[in-house]
Amino acid sequence: MRKSELVSLLDTHGKALYTLLVRLTLCADAADDLLQDLFVKLAQSDALSGAHEPYAYVRRVAINLAFDWRRQRHKHAHDGVLSVVDPADLQPPPWLAMARAEEAEKILALAADLPALTREAFVLRYVQSASYDEVGRSIGKTSHQARGLCHAAVQEIRQRMGGPIEQQLLLLRDR
Repeated sequence: MRKSELVSLLDTHGKALYTLLVRLTLCADAADDLLQDLFVKLAQSDALSGAHEPYAYVRRVAINLAFDWRRQRHKHAHDGVLSVVDPADLQPPPWLAMARAEEAEKILALAADLPALTREAFVLRYVQSASYDEVGRSIGKTSHQARGLCHAAVQEIRQRMGGPIEQQLLLLRDR
């Protein structure tokens, strides 16, 4: 894919990609950096030109970059790195906003360990609010298979958190 086509693709979908990256990282600065990394990675690769659905491919790369960033951040958390969620940016009372941010952080950390296809379905459904039909089309599955992957993701996260997570899933969409 030529750079002009890549720029056009990112012009068209850049805002949605940025929003996705903010929701996955919970940090606008990280999303800025990851969007640049995404552009560089795509510009240096020929894989996008062979993609059946270019935007779905770009979104998948963005999701993978965000979860790689989360893994890196988690590895260095013991080094004294402060949380990237700025309490001043949160609307409700600070204590409630912090609790919600911590819940979203837990869910995203657990989602990072899901298999790639299940994680992508989870992100599309619960972070980007895509319908099961949209999720299925994006990942090359039927809507029924997409629903199954999303259900499996929620079950796995619910089991690891030790209780219901439906309210917390709504937090991911509100970020």
